[in-house]
Amino acid sequence: MNKTRMLLLAFTIFLLNNLSLVFAQSSSELRIDPLLLVSLKECRSIMSNLGKEIFPGWEFQKIPVLFYRPNVEEILINYPHQPKGYTRYTGFNPLGNDTIYVRNDTTLFSIDDQNTSHEIEGIQVLIVADPYSSMRNQLRDILNRPKDFASKWLDDWNFIPSPYDLLTMILHESFHVYQNNMAPDKSANEMVVSQYPVLDPVNNALYVVEGNILYDALLTQDTKLKKEKIKKFVSVRSYRQSRLDSSWVEYENLNEYTEGLAKYVEYKFLKLGESIEPIKEMSYCNGFKGYSGILRPVFQNRMKNMVNIVAVNDDRFGNKFGSGPLRFKLYDLGACQALLLDDIKSNWKENIFDNNVYLTNLLKKAVDLSPSELNRYLELAKSEYKYDEAYTTKLEFEQEGKKKIQEKLASILQTDRTLVKIKYGGFVDKIIYGFTPFGVTQISKRSAIYDMIPMVITFKEGVELKTKQIIPLLIDREAKMIAFAVSTPLTKFDLSTSNKLETDEFILSGAMFESKQEGNTIEIYLK
Repeated sequence: MNKTRMLLLAFTIFLLNNLSLVFAQSSSELRIDPLLLVSLKECRSIMSNLGKEIFPGWEFQKIPVLFYRPNVEEILINYPHQPKGYTRYTGFNPLGNDTIYVRNDTTLFSIDDQNTSHEIEGIQVLIVADPYSSMRNQLRDILNRPKDFASKWLDDWNFIPSPYDLLTMILHESFHVYQNNMAPDKSANEMVVSQYPVLDPVNNALYVVEGNILYDALLTQDTKLKKEKIKKFVSVRSYRQSRLDSSWVEYENLNEYTEGLAKYVEYKFLKLGESIEPIKEMSYCNGFKGYSGILRPVFQNRMKNMVNIVAVNDDRFGNKFGSGPLRFKLYDLGACQALLLDDIKSNWKENIFDNNVYLTNLLKKAVDLSPSELNRYLELAKSEYKYDEAYTTKLEFEQEGKKKIQEKLASILQTDRTLVKIKYGGFVDKIIYGFTPFGVTQISKRSAIYDMIPMVITFKEGVELKTKQIIPLLIDREAKMIAFAVSTPLTKFDLSTSNKLETDEFILSGAMFESKQEGNTIEIYLK
């Protein structure tokens, strides 16, 4: 056999041996944005350079990651084994030798824009939504906003995601995985948001003062002045929390620990990252201009934004009188306190995962003010940061809020559509329901409106109410009633079965019930 035939035979054998690999590579279709993989690779590079300074002990590279587009595709990276229902992914992969598993048409989350951590077969995993999923969620929100707001949002190109926001979000959410592994039981009771005094003018005015003090403290280069600002913050914070119920204080402290630390990771990267050389693939990300000369201004803008978030100076979250602004301000307040601790108590991270260790308490110990000093710095802060003006503004905020909340309640109970009332008194004393803490509007101490996500309410095992779309639900635990408005007319309600009721908007199943109709209202009594 001559040399040419030998080479041809060898090439043919090579093709036969690798034919399955060739077809396998072409069969893996990446349905999510490939720049998610590039961004993950860049985050690994960031943490390789800055990990010890950002948070010692946090091994970012080891965290499993799931990217998803709802009911389209999800890919699982850095997971220790192949979970049930997943196949080996063999397509585009800038992560080198990382094994990736893929699942099409079925996803862990069917809701858009869920960036969080979640367990898969007992292992904590970072969850990040595909940018187009986030965009779809934003568009749904914009559709419910005033026309002028929506037009400006579109004119300003606000729907184009920032590559820097994606990087910081991945770092933020992945820290939660580490945080949960370190202290799995250290988290807030989110039921508290339905009771927290979100309209209290004194509390809100003091929040305004806190935000402005933190802004000045973090941007000054004068060490002595920074220390004085910290003392003023501690004094205002001590007084403000002394007025609150202990459950509300604990809610603040735990969310500042949980979300504040993750936000701190973002800010720490913005403060330290200008010296990093990004990976080459980042040049494919729209709007990416490197880090040098970029991150510091971004941090300063984030600080200005923090002041507005803490003061609730706008309605960016769509319901400024609900729980969303409270929840979001705790991110920034916690992050800013952590940054200040870097300056005055460098070893604060050593015991932050311990029970009952909070950022505010660490700051208090670091400055160690006497009662008389606390009073003196409180008065100085209230004078310097115009507390009286803030209080007047927040009195107006309270009045406007009470009016808007009553309008929101009336939109349910006085609707022209079909009003559904489910009465569960005598059937069960307590119900279980999943909700987002960003979508709660307090009506009274025992009642609130829940929206922003579709909800499932469990009355007993096997007995549940499930909404198929986002429907504001009034849950009145005093009256043991759930009320909501739907577009389906009563004439189309199928009441032929006594243990199931289903429309295009909701399904109630698992229990016998009786119903009573009057006008556009149907009352359902579980039994």
